Amino acid sequence: MLDAVFRNRFEGYLAPAAARLSALRVRADGLTASVFVLTAVAALDIAHRNYLLGLGLLVAARALDALSGPLARLEGATAFGAYLDLVLDLIGGALIPFAFALAMPDRTLAAMFLMLGLVARAAAATAAARLQDSGPILAGLEQASALVGKTELFVAFAAACVFPNWFSLIAYVVGILCFVAVGSRVAANAVSLRP
Repeated sequence: MLDAVFRNRFEGYLAPAAARLSALRVRADGLTASVFVLTAVAALDIAHRNYLLGLGLLVAARALDALSGPLARLEGATAFGAYLDLVLDLIGGALIPFAFALAMPDRTLAAMFLMLGLVARAAAATAAARLQDSGPILAGLEQASALVGKTELFVAFAAACVFPNWFSLIAYVVGILCFVAVGSRVAANAVSLRP
């Protein structure tokens, strides 16, 4: 939902920055790997209750992540680049709730609920991608998955870093939104894929 707003708002700034990175011979896959490393270090800081330092690293990771798409388009996007981006995004997204669970073991149930929602969201997206070649998929499926995109997760994790005592509430809300998105996908597929 917010990913499209973010892209539309900042696309004019991202393209020139990506062109500068390309001139410096920075590769999109390297940027993707850097985003993952920053996210992993942020998770370590969050696990040690250095929430604001973790937030700073998440902001840096999000900024680089926003540049990786325009940079990949300049280079010529590859299947491996898209695959690497997806895999590292999913692992990075699960690292942050895990880090909060390590920092506050009494919030582990909330962290696990959020991680389950993220797994369900990933499963629905993967299933939809597999079906694209075998039949029509309603355009609304992509809109349903956009209910919890990268930007929404970033905002949720940033809020949890600023207000760590609210982590459980944030985790349950985002987890529920993930399940709503999955339910929307399943309902749309029930209509479009049945004979």
